[in-house]
Amino acid sequence: MAKRVFGWIIPIFIVGALLVTMETFKRSETLTTDEQKKINDYQQTNP
Repeated sequence: MAKRVFGWIIPIFIVGALLVTMETFKRSETLTTDEQKKINDYQQTNP
């Protein structure tokens, strides 16, 4: 009984963890326009 439950839970948990890590990776890769503007302003004021 417990073995069958773990057989279902573990793959779901792994897929969930992969989705979360991929989402955070995508978000850190693509900056919002506001963040990009702040970086550009910072680079211009601090050459």
